[in-house]
Amino acid sequence: MKKSIAVTCLAILSSPVASAALADDLMIPLPKDTMIEKVETVYQCAADTVEAVYFNAGDISLVRLGLKDGVIVAANVISGSGARYQGGVHVWWSKGDEADLYDLMADPEMKKPVHCVEKKKS
Repeated sequence: MKKSIAVTCLAILSSPVASAALADDLMIPLPKDTMIEKVETVYQCAADTVEAVYFNAGDISLVRLGLKDGVIVAANVISGSGARYQGGVHVWWSKGDEADLYDLMADPEMKKPVHCVEKKKS
C-alpha cells in the first residue's frame, strides 16, 4: 500500500495562469515506508494571521499558507538558515517561532518582508 500526502487547498498555485486548473485536493504518492509529519501553526503577521500547515515526508517538505486572500502551496528550497519555501511569486522563510513572507513581484530584492510571529496556543 502506498502512502500519500493530501494537501487540501483552494488553489494549487497562486499564479493566475494556473487558476484554470483548480482542485480541492492534491495527492502526492510516496514510497510505502515514508514517515509523514504534519505540523499546524498560526502566525500573527501585522494585522493579519497566516495559518501554516507544514508537511514533511522523506525528501518532500511543503507548506500550505492560508492567507486572507487565498492559499499558497510552497516547496522547501535551499536556504542558509531556517526553512525557506517558495510557491509562485511568494517566499515563506521561517526560523524558530518567526517567519517572513515575501512577494517577489512587489519586492524582487526581498528587502521588505511581512514579518510574522507564531501565536502561542492557549
